[in-house]
Amino acid sequence: MEGIMVGVFGTDTHTKTSFEGAVGKKSEAEGMIVYNRTEGGRRYSLLDTSDYPDRIQGYSCIASIVDHALYFYPSSGMVAAPDGELAVLLGAFGLDGTLELVGGSPDPEVVRAMLKGTPVAGYKLDTRDPRSSAVDLSHAFPRSDFPKELTLIYVDRVFTVKGVGTVALGFVLSGKVSTHDQLRPVPGPNDLRADVKGIQVNDVDFESAGRGIRVGLSLRGVEPKDLERTHWFDNGTLQLSSSPSFELAMSPFYKQEVNLRDLHVQLPGEMVPARITSSGGASVTAHLPWQVPVWEGMRAALVDLNGGNLRIVGGLTSKF
Repeated sequence: MEGIMVGVFGTDTHTKTSFEGAVGKKSEAEGMIVYNRTEGGRRYSLLDTSDYPDRIQGYSCIASIVDHALYFYPSSGMVAAPDGELAVLLGAFGLDGTLELVGGSPDPEVVRAMLKGTPVAGYKLDTRDPRSSAVDLSHAFPRSDFPKELTLIYVDRVFTVKGVGTVALGFVLSGKVSTHDQLRPVPGPNDLRADVKGIQVNDVDFESAGRGIRVGLSLRGVEPKDLERTHWFDNGTLQLSSSPSFELAMSPFYKQEVNLRDLHVQLPGEMVPARITSSGGASVTAHLPWQVPVWEGMRAALVDLNGGNLRIVGGLTSKF
């Protein structure tokens, strides 16, 4: 079982929630908002957040893991700074997507002109009635920058369930997870392994789950306190580094230098503080407080949480 993850981006909360309620079934609303939809035998997870524009972290996390973006053009017809920042964020991760025009949105050519300089201006257009429950997700495909054969799970919650034990919630970003797998917590002690004794997807038991699926893992051999710093599970095969090197594609709208700055790197799922050093040209190194999984071609983003109207510095691509 595999799935497609779709991010719902926009500043018009009413428009987004009306859309999500019409096209999917809400499964979670603590932190990240998750809606589920099955169409043509494919399972979709629609991800949203309620903390934007006050915080960028929620949408940054979503952009780092989803396969496709639905960008809702503001119903006011005007692009404000937060709308532009979201367009820059999607460009930093190279996300493909759909530009959603709802109700009385301006002429499509006006919309594209307002978003000029961002990849969102080139997204496929979808003009929709705000009351419609139809959505075209046929253009959403698994993203290509995750390692296809290696298991990687982003973990966002760990807790204890009475009678079950330790449970971790997260998204399978690549590969698959099966019962009895031995997973390596990252970060975590090198010799620590978590035994998967059960897998649930939307409260239904499964023997395995593939990429693009939100899972609940019942774990043996670890307790929540062992996983306090853990953000990922892998199968022990991914390279780990606390000083990964990247090629930085600076946003043309961000005007500050990054060398010797304390910024944040949005990795797949988790945002990590980093000291950035430049080695010339577009090459930068992120000095992190702990080891993280890395692979050739991994996409990330450089974030300046104190950047005012634009907190997205640019896109990062891992290099070896």
